[in-house]
Amino acid sequence: MKSEMGPVHTMTTLIVSSINIVVALYVLRSQYASLYIYCDRDSRPTLEYTPNQIGKMEESVWIRKAAEPVELIRLVKALKKELCREVVVELPQPLKLKITNEIVERLKTLRPKANVTEQRDGARKN
Repeated sequence: MKSEMGPVHTMTTLIVSSINIVVALYVLRSQYASLYIYCDRDSRPTLEYTPNQIGKMEESVWIRKAAEPVELIRLVKALKKELCREVVVELPQPLKLKITNEIVERLKTLRPKANVTEQRDGARKN
């Protein structure tokens, strides 16, 4: 039996080793390619603009800033801040009691093993 396992074991080892070599070569190639791309970035020429082009770009930035509705933006931010504030309203005691009693009555009409969703729906119904 040992003599029969020898060629099978050798063939399996040879296949696994070949796959490992192919994977290692692929990894080395991808590492080398990424290194080449990274180093190539520095060798690219930088763009040079003429003074006229620089002036037009600066003018464009200035126009965009001037066209921005600064006052409107400030008012919108103030309005958002005001609307986000939590408003606390104190209800009179009789009204609180009435609302509490209504909720309790509605919850009593639910079936005994109602889940949380059914309880919420029951409390919200008019």
